[in-house]
Amino acid sequence: MSLDPFLLPEQKITNHRDNGRYSLIVSSEYVLGGLLYRLNFDPQKKGHHPIRREIIDAFIKQLRAIQSHYSKVFAFRFDLSVPEGMSVSQSNDLVSELFGRLRGRFKKKAWNKQPIKKFAYGWVRERESAAQVHYHCWIALPHFQVDTAGFRNSGMVGIISELWEELTSGIGRVHLPDGRYALKQGDHASLVDLVERLSYLAKNRGKVSLGEGQRIFSTSKLNMKQPN
Repeated sequence: MSLDPFLLPEQKITNHRDNGRYSLIVSSEYVLGGLLYRLNFDPQKKGHHPIRREIIDAFIKQLRAIQSHYSKVFAFRFDLSVPEGMSVSQSNDLVSELFGRLRGRFKKKAWNKQPIKKFAYGWVRERESAAQVHYHCWIALPHFQVDTAGFRNSGMVGIISELWEELTSGIGRVHLPDGRYALKQGDHASLVDLVERLSYLAKNRGKVSLGEGQRIFSTSKLNMKQPN
């Protein structure tokens, strides 16, 4: 729901330039476009981490865009491992290529006997204690065409696994965490639940900028549907 500007929740945002230029949200509630969202941030819990504003903003805008086009949207997240020793520029390119190949698959009339015309996605690159980077991703699709993530080698995750194995010569793996989400158009509460889950992907921990224009996140470029 939209908020009265005089009743906005308290939220703290700090700006940084130590590892590129970015902003951190240090609060459990966040307002964007006059709408309130919950974030996976709790200073009372050990190991909590602030949320990168640029990442969560981009995620929210793409989710709102896909919501504007369909009465119901199905969304889930997945993780990608990459071959040991692969450079960040190479792995970034592979993740971009994965979504490009998915777009190609969606052109087939195999989704409720028609192509998937619009979908939204986002990914983040992380490197924590492990030497090799890994990727956390999400995808949102029209519910009337895709209403399940599938399992292992079946359904949508099966297609993602097939494409990722092709791109990594059979070395990379796809992991499917728990959590599936149905977003109803005009139902802000359903979006709030998903944003809270995805805000974990936007945590500051592990977001190391290695320079040379190597992005730590990216999203689709879907535009909001314009009213008739």
